[in-house]
Amino acid sequence: MFYMASTISPQRSMALLWLCVVLAVTWSAWLPPIIAKGNKFFYSDSGLEFRIKGMVYSPQPNNGDMAKVENYDWTADDHESVWQTHLAIMAELGVNTIRLYSVDPSKSHDKFMCACSKLGMYVLVGMSAPCKNCALLDKMPPTCYPDALFSRMQMVYNAFAVYDNTLGFSVANENNLLRSLVEDGTQTLQCAKALLRDVRNYASSCGETLRQVPIGLDLADVLPRNRWIQYYDCIAEDNEFTRAEWLGFNPYVECDTKTRFKYTQSTALQVLMKEYKESDYSRPIMFGEFGCNLGVNTIDGWQCQRQFNDARWMNEERDMTDRIVGGSVFEFTTEKSHLRNQSVTKGKDPGKYGVGYFSPDDCDHDTTPCTFQPYPEFENLKEAYTKTKNSTLSINDFVPALKAALRCPRLIPTELRKTPDVPLLNCSARMPKCDGFKSNNGPKDQARVVKVGDKLAPTREALAVKQVRAAVEGSIGSGSSFSAATNLAHDPTTTVMALLVLIALI
Repeated sequence: MFYMASTISPQRSMALLWLCVVLAVTWSAWLPPIIAKGNKFFYSDSGLEFRIKGMVYSPQPNNGDMAKVENYDWTADDHESVWQTHLAIMAELGVNTIRLYSVDPSKSHDKFMCACSKLGMYVLVGMSAPCKNCALLDKMPPTCYPDALFSRMQMVYNAFAVYDNTLGFSVANENNLLRSLVEDGTQTLQCAKALLRDVRNYASSCGETLRQVPIGLDLADVLPRNRWIQYYDCIAEDNEFTRAEWLGFNPYVECDTKTRFKYTQSTALQVLMKEYKESDYSRPIMFGEFGCNLGVNTIDGWQCQRQFNDARWMNEERDMTDRIVGGSVFEFTTEKSHLRNQSVTKGKDPGKYGVGYFSPDDCDHDTTPCTFQPYPEFENLKEAYTKTKNSTLSINDFVPALKAALRCPRLIPTELRKTPDVPLLNCSARMPKCDGFKSNNGPKDQARVVKVGDKLAPTREALAVKQVRAAVEGSIGSGSSFSAATNLAHDPTTTVMALLVLIALI
């Protein structure tokens, strides 16, 4: 052995050393972080495309004090007895992403995130919560964005950006349904855009010690869809931070009738994909929730069982894989408090989501444990998720067709409130361990570190194309009687510059 070691060349020794490093990384209990390029997600290690096969997780018990508490954080380490078996069930389903509506940043989630990672699961973290001033308010700007909300966002970011398997952060869920004062859903848009700006800016300021995790928001699938896409992608204040890094929509459009077994038969999904395509949105879109439960589909006496063809199509059909990165089924278990009859039966109920339910009827996750019982549709989702082939698209082979920031829609203000004057939390440098392996141990994008209150200039591609579009659309957007062509004809310099920019970006 000593003789063999002495005859190894320095070059071979270095090769063996790198092999050990590669094997150590390969065997890490932490999943590789997901990165975005264009409108797609990719594994940072292999470079292959990552497709979301997700599940909304909010395991509300049937009985007890917590039975009617919305969006309670059941994923903290002190609830390991609750979530541990659920993760194994979701792994059986083929789930690779768990969506959480809210979390408690004051509690440890090391065990939960480690367990998710070892089962191949990423986590989408909702940053708002049902506590006072912990979410956007049903008020007019600027009061719809309370100062305390920015403080909470900092806490959540520090708590979860340390995990390599945190897929993204969502600053809001369906805020376009807050409409007590403005009926068209635009009431809180300025507050949400300001919140995006501040959270992205804070994340950037932490870039020396934390990976910059993509930040976006989830929206109700309310018409016109293009309004929301444009508003959350357009550049305000000449600041890149005012754009979402991804968007989630919650569409319930494919209701699993017995006559639709092919994507070409789903008119609603095709219309949805067409609208996404026509929006020219250049960043990832996901289904934050999906899974209509109104279809006439009875299995073993259970009514309205979902077929989950859409769960398969979104990761197989080119028309869908080109437009969205996947989605999360709503939801893991039926929430008894949402049921019309307040009890689980085999009959139809508009509140009966979940691929299963808890028994016994008086379980409370405390003195009486809750046991998961699958509905027949459980097997349908399992087949859709587990039999879908993984994407073979490589990040090096993917050339985004779109790079432009969209133009802000007319008649919706983009004047944003100032960043709240609250204390800034120190950025976490923690490296949680999972089976001895450290998370948050990879390279950081220090070139993008911007202190809170400063702006991040838009990229050349985003800003240049924005200016071209403004030149082309400006006369129309301003209400001028001149056509866009006439406007350009009167400014030959703009015309030449626009053409040169477009040619350079193709």
